[in-house]
Amino acid sequence: MYQIYGMDSRHIRWLYFFLGGFFAGILVLNIWRDSFLQDMEFLSAASLSRLKFLEVDGGAFFRYVLRERLGTAILLCLLATTYAGAVSVSAYALWMGTMAGVFLSVASIRYGIRGIALALVSMMPHYLLLVPAYIMLMDWCCHLNMALYHSDRLAEAGRGRGKQYLIRDIPRLLVILGILIAGGVAESYVNPVLLSAFLKIF
Repeated sequence: MYQIYGMDSRHIRWLYFFLGGFFAGILVLNIWRDSFLQDMEFLSAASLSRLKFLEVDGGAFFRYVLRERLGTAILLCLLATTYAGAVSVSAYALWMGTMAGVFLSVASIRYGIRGIALALVSMMPHYLLLVPAYIMLMDWCCHLNMALYHSDRLAEAGRGRGKQYLIRDIPRLLVILGILIAGGVAESYVNPVLLSAFLKIF
């Protein structure tokens, strides 16, 4: 089985779904270009101007981010307990790719190279934690689904069967959730400062 740094081919499959979603996002933008660039204020100069001097309540923002991040993680874990768990994980990767495609396309069309820089700054530094955390989470969910519905495949890979695998792998889920929380801290307290400073010279 194809492996990269200990991660098997499922990660490559999710990458394909993400990239497919990314190109779908670009296509969606081109089809409804006027809606995104004219009818909406998405990344408009006026909306960025408001963000430039916006004072963020770090505590309230952190609670919101935590609900979103952990809520998504819990939902993916719950969906993984269903027979369509692998499909749900793939659909999530597709959706995230689509959102990334729309966001980067709008930013680059509106502002060119500056827009790409804006997109990168808006993802720093929390995405350095969130991206690997979500990759590990999708891997965990996939194995959970296999443990529930295809335990023989896990046993063949030497990873135990059903409950045996789940009990052994709970600590990995706790580590993933810890990384998501750390990413939420960076997103709530560090990114707003970086983004505001960047926008003042944008």
